[in-house]
Amino acid sequence: MEKYQKFLYVNLKHNLLIPSALVLVLCLLSPFLIGLENLDGAQAAKVIEVFLSLIGIILLMTVFAPDIDGDIRDIIASKKESMVSAHLLRTLSAVVLLAAVGVLFLLWMWAGGCRFSFPKLFFGFLANSIFLGGLGTFFFSLSNQPVLGYMMSILYFLINFGTGRKYMGNFFLFSMQNGSFTEKYYLLAGGAALLLLAIIWRDVLWKKLI
Repeated sequence: MEKYQKFLYVNLKHNLLIPSALVLVLCLLSPFLIGLENLDGAQAAKVIEVFLSLIGIILLMTVFAPDIDGDIRDIIASKKESMVSAHLLRTLSAVVLLAAVGVLFLLWMWAGGCRFSFPKLFFGFLANSIFLGGLGTFFFSLSNQPVLGYMMSILYFLINFGTGRKYMGNFFLFSMQNGSFTEKYYLLAGGAALLLLAIIWRDVLWKKLI
């Protein structure tokens, strides 16, 4: 247990510290960018889906960041713990941090007089964030290029505007503000699957192909 605690501490210090600081700055700036007081359920859902969910990209894209360089990846792979374990622990760290930010942000909105279902908005936030972050992480794992991961996540996010609901189906990101919650189950399952596939590709299949 102690070695895992040490790993999580090192990951937080060297891998998640800067992304966490960026997320903090974005959250602190949010009252100047969007309204956070006295919102009804639909308005609060819009804030979560259009703004807060983007932090999933920032935090989950850190899963493979420390081992982009092949030499560093070889050093990490030579350790006793497998790369699969390392990437799973990084993913868990990012998701826990993501959930903590979601809880604190929703409490902030609630304190500002917003009226919404806390469990529903929190679940919707996790679903959107994990899907967007999982999508970026998956393309990062395929290409070893974080830029491509960010581009694919942002592109998917932008496609959901306008006629996105017609083409995205059950993977439409902005369903809660339109009164539908079913899509969030598909998004959460899809995001989890993408993260798992990214780790399998990175740590199992890729090693067999190179």
